Formats: sequence, structure tokens, C-alpha cells
Amino acid sequence: MGIMAFAVPPGADPDPCWGFLVMHGMEQGNHFNLLITPDPANIAINQSSFLSWWSPGQYLLPYLFKTLLKVDTGHAISLTVISCSLIGLGGFYMLFKHLGFTKWLAAISVAFIATQLFFIMPFVYYTGGEVLLFAFMGWFLYGCFYFKKIRWPVLVFVFLGLLIGFFSKSSVLWMYVAGIACVWMNVSINETLQLQSAINYNPIGWPGFKKRFKIWLLNGMLLAVPFICAFAIIYIFYLSKGPNPATGTGILLVKPETFGFPLASPMLSAFSIDELFNGLIYQPDRPTISYHWAILILFILVFFSLLFILLISRFSPGKKYLTAIITLYIFGVVFFSYMFLKQAAISYEGRHFRIIGLLAIPGIVYLFFRSKVGRVLFFIIWIVFIYIGFIFFKGEFKANKQASRGNSGISQQLYDEATMREITTIDRAHKDAIFVVMSSDIAAEINNNRVITVDTESITDSDGSKLRYTGKSGPIYILMPGEYVTNGMKEGIINSFTGYHKFAFKQLSPDYYLYYASN
Repeated sequence: MGIMAFAVPPGADPDPCWGFLVMHGMEQGNHFNLLITPDPANIAINQSSFLSWWSPGQYLLPYLFKTLLKVDTGHAISLTVISCSLIGLGGFYMLFKHLGFTKWLAAISVAFIATQLFFIMPFVYYTGGEVLLFAFMGWFLYGCFYFKKIRWPVLVFVFLGLLIGFFSKSSVLWMYVAGIACVWMNVSINETLQLQSAINYNPIGWPGFKKRFKIWLLNGMLLAVPFICAFAIIYIFYLSKGPNPATGTGILLVKPETFGFPLASPMLSAFSIDELFNGLIYQPDRPTISYHWAILILFILVFFSLLFILLISRFSPGKKYLTAIITLYIFGVVFFSYMFLKQAAISYEGRHFRIIGLLAIPGIVYLFFRSKVGRVLFFIIWIVFIYIGFIFFKGEFKANKQASRGNSGISQQLYDEATMREITTIDRAHKDAIFVVMSSDIAAEINNNRVITVDTESITDSDGSKLRYTGKSGPIYILMPGEYVTNGMKEGIINSFTGYHKFAFKQLSPDYYLYYASN
């Protein structure tokens, strides 16, 4: 898949494309992580905003490959996916062995991961931070159970772990806290057992309790120091500079998925259920299943997830694995239930819980392999997933091969060749134009001119919108999807640019129109 992904670079989600816009600005000499766009108050001048919504790693690692190897963004994405996938598989193999699984079960578990849709998808569609997070989390959790006593290497590990993890993806924070809790429990239990083996130690009574309490308290205080230092650096120099998904909230809202979605996370994310349904609850595209059926499936997944936790608690291959899966599961359920309850800007997607599913996979394999019938059933299930993954990759690779490509080299399935050719030609012909687009993916193709990505949710009707762009600066080109022309949103977008009048238009293809003006 890596070879094929390098031959035909994947597409890219709009989220990392915002990072590629920042990357392009940094290539032109702008400061770190600043998004430079025309100022709505006067589009003749620029405004800058710190891109704190997403982690920087999703564009900085491709930027590294792009700089060192002199490749375009598309091939840099391919190299990012290949390297992170290999590093991640190695990390989870080492983790599973360290948590008590045999080499054989660890190898089967990693092979099963490599055939899941969530693993295959980045090779044809780059999702950004999830790719880097996969490379990081296996090795991080391996480190969480590696140390037996708190010394300076542990403190360095805790400090760097948060910085590297946040660089990979900002949502690592809850996983990191759960991992540090595992460090605390693992080290404290180990020291307590050493204490119990000491001469003249009586574990019963107040003196024994005081010694154990002192160990746990001291270890917690020591681990808190590098954690607070690392979090302070991240907050001061990154999170405080702009909004992030945890900042947006609404009234408290309880729905079946508010608690059901986190509770179902082991089965939901281990078997790529979200990817199989193209979104079980969160369906930004055309729904493939009704809400009522989705909730029924969700309750079934909750049942099997809780059953898995019950069975693995009884037949666990080791205390370390039980500590890891239970701790991550509890932290994930509490954190996301709270976020969904207060309606934070976090979508109902299984990728947010991926680490719980990844940890559940060796446990699921272990339970199946306890009997011959279970082994046969597991391999039947596995063959089905291999077939689904093969069909998915084959179809998406073919679509990427036929997709248009612009300056970035990214496969642009949503934009036909005629539209892409027109946009890149105009971009090369001008240095003072303003492009107006509806998504960051096509904005990443603009190299020589400034670009505005319209928040279409601000468009209210054909008479205008909540958002206004005043002033003018050179010719303006608005790439309009065909559906916006028919549903009336075209007028709202055009009327937002008060400094321009007498727009002409050109139909680039059945799906896109180009509206332009120079006065």
C-alpha cells in the first residue's frame, strides 16, 4: 500500500489542509503556525490568526519530508503515512508483548490492525493527526509500563511524552493523562510489593498503610512536576493563542449517544464500525443508515464492549494489560461523555477513541484463541475484514488515480480536471488576485495569490449574510459549486464582497462555476 500511495498520492481531509495553508505561509517566510488571510474589514490588507484548533504535526512532518527530499506535498503525505504506519505497528507489537501477550498473539493482533479500514484509509485519504498519533501511542504506552521506579528518566519521559504527543495530535491530552495514571499505578504497585518483601514489614495496621500511602503520594507528586511543566508550555505557547475543540460549548444535552458512544468505544473503534457505515452517528455526507438503526447498533456495541471488559477482567493475560485497558476505557468514557454532554465541538466519530480499540484488539484475539471454535470464528471474521479492506483500497486508489491534481500533488477527487486546470492557470497568471473558495482542500492549491475560505454556515439567504468582506484588492475569483448556484447561496456569497460589482461567470464543468470581477 505504501508503494502504491507514493505512486499515486492520497487525497486529504480539509482539516490537515488548513495546516498546509500555514505550511505554505511558512515557506514564504511567515512565522510559525500563523494563517495569513485577507482581513474581512478590508481585504486589501492581511490578518493573521494562530491555528490552535489542530496540532502542528499533521503539516510539519510532511513539511520535513518536503524540505529534505524536495518532493511536493502529495508525496510528502505519502512518506508521512508510510513511516508513521510502520513505526506504529512496531510500537504496538512491542506494547502487546510487554503487556503479557505471547509473540504469536501480538503478531496476529498487529496483522489484524493492519487489515482494518482505519489503518488502510490514510494510504488513500490523509486524515492528519490520527496518522501521527498511531505512530506515537504504542511506544508511549510501552514506556508507561516500562519503568519500575521513579528516577530522572521517568520524569524526562513524562515531560517529553506530552510535548511529542501534542505535536502529533492535540486530542492526545486525555490519553496522556490516562497513560501517566498507568505509570503512577505501575510504579507504585511495584514499590509497594518491594516494601512488602522487606524484613519486619507488617502490611496490616496503620503503620503499613502509612508507608503505602507515602509511596503513592510521593510518586504522584513527582510525576505531577514534569506534567505541569509540559502542559504549561503547551497552554502558554499554543492553546491560549486561539480556540480549540474543547472551548465551544452549549447547553447540557443528554441523548442516547452521549454516553452510549463512549461506552461502545472498544468494539466501535476496534472493528472500524464508523468507517464501515461511513459514519454511524456523525454523517456529514449522505446517510447510509437511519438514526434509529444507528442507535440500535450502538446499544449492541455497548453490550459487547461491556461484555468484553467483563471477560477480559476474568481471563486477563496479565495485570499490566488489565490496568491499561481499564484505565484508558474509564478515562475515555468519562472525558467524552462530559464533552458530548456539554456539546463541545467534538464529533461523534470512532477515531476519537481509536486507542481504546487498538488496546482491545489483542484482548479480543486472546479471548477468541481460548478455544478451537473461537479461532475458526476469528479467522472467518478476519477474512471478511480483509476482503472489505481490499475492496475499499482498490476503489479509492482507482479514484485517486483518476482524480485531478494541482500544485500540491494531492489527489483532489471532488474537483474535476477542467476546474483544477482553470484555477491553477489563473493562479500562475496573477500575483495580486484574491481567490474565494468553499473548502481548505482547494485553497491549498493556490500558491501565488491570497485566498479566502468562506464559512458557508454564515450565509443566511440570497440577500446577504452575517459575514461581510469590505474593500477590494485586484481581481477576485469565486469558485462556486453548482449546487450553490441552484439553491440561492450564490447571491449570499457574492453579496458578501461589497467592494466588487458586476460579476461575470464562467461554467467550468457541470459541478463548478467561476464568478469573477475586477472592479
